[in-house]
Amino acid sequence: MEENKPTLAQLKEQPHYSYTALNTYINICQLLYYYRYIEKVEAERTPVALPFGTAFHSVLSEQAQAAKIGKLMTAEEMTEAFATYFQANCKDAANIVFKRDENIEDQIATAKRMFETVNKEWIDYWNIQSVAEPFRIEMPGLSKPIIGELDMVITEKTPFDGENDKGYDTIVDFKTAARMWSDDKPARDLQATVFSYAFEKVHQRRPSFRFDVVTKTKTPTVKHLYTSRDDDHYLRLEKLFTTADKGIQAGVFLPNESSFACSDCPFADRCSGWHCKENTTISIAA
Repeated sequence: MEENKPTLAQLKEQPHYSYTALNTYINICQLLYYYRYIEKVEAERTPVALPFGTAFHSVLSEQAQAAKIGKLMTAEEMTEAFATYFQANCKDAANIVFKRDENIEDQIATAKRMFETVNKEWIDYWNIQSVAEPFRIEMPGLSKPIIGELDMVITEKTPFDGENDKGYDTIVDFKTAARMWSDDKPARDLQATVFSYAFEKVHQRRPSFRFDVVTKTKTPTVKHLYTSRDDDHYLRLEKLFTTADKGIQAGVFLPNESSFACSDCPFADRCSGWHCKENTTISIAA
């Protein structure tokens, strides 16, 4: 990372949008967006998958920093680091909800199996350009900048590249999942579009994108899923985000009555009484 470049925490101090926020509004639930990002009320419940995923990302970031100089953390070291992050995340989260008959120790044991598999499948070392790279970009027509963080950026080469060829940039994003993704999911994933768009805005180069998906199954697996984006994807992204922005500024926050996220919604009780309020359109200051 360049010296004096703002950290993600510093970027968050100013008004902004994130991929997670706008994806929540567009693909998950507008009312969830309102409760989380406008009202900013405490969650009624927090699925354990959230602090688990955050802790897992933190450890893989440490792993990537080590791999950048040709080293590798052991599964035991990764598990120990995970336990520290995970327990702190659970302590800070509101009303953690575990699955039936599961506890913190079970989650740490699951993470240990996953790290053992990650170490066997790790493929990036000196080709790592950056780890946890923050970004801030402007999008035409959007009222606020978009900020975010790239898990890892690597340089890859094809069998046809010569010794003097620089290779091409690939953004790598770490994912945990209850089951392995289908091969076509990356092509439809909005995050790959947003992060590729941001990278090209910052670096003036078009990247490839790779999801490294690690399953939380009894026998974990790792899969490297590649995808890419073109001008048409970027044009559609701009239309999606600017239209969502207009809806947010107009105070349009409708509940999604059939969202996949309903079962674990952190604001389910508030949502159940949404229709009883006299005014369900909120005025948002520009």
